[in-house]
Amino acid sequence: MIPHIMVHAVLQQAVAGFYTDLVTRPTGRAVRENIERDLPPGTVAVMDFTGVGCLDYSCADEIVAKLVRDKVKVLLLRGLTDAHREAIEPVLAGAGLAVLCERADGVLEGLGASEPAPALLDELIERRLAARIPGGSIRLTAA
Repeated sequence: MIPHIMVHAVLQQAVAGFYTDLVTRPTGRAVRENIERDLPPGTVAVMDFTGVGCLDYSCADEIVAKLVRDKVKVLLLRGLTDAHREAIEPVLAGAGLAVLCERADGVLEGLGASEPAPALLDELIERRLAARIPGGSIRLTAA
């Protein structure tokens, strides 16, 4: 079973008050630390950004990049807006990291640095969590 992280719900638990925006490094750190408690090292995890408003670069670094660097083997992002992607992609690329992103049509694609992305897709296929579909795209088989 793949752990599913609902970022909006974690934000509500980690920060007092009702917030939908992930801004400031301390907010990102609080959310990441909350997420890390439940994740075993080297896991494959799904992180869903549905319901999250603004995401700034510092939170993208604190939550996404640090989880990829220090905790998870493969991180699959869902529910991203274009604005979320604009914050996450340069942070990951600058650190030489990548995650997978599930598009609205279910196809998986790399986000961040281009070099590590194919290995992430291969890892999901090897674990039988994803498969190639006609046309060469890759989709999850278990979620």
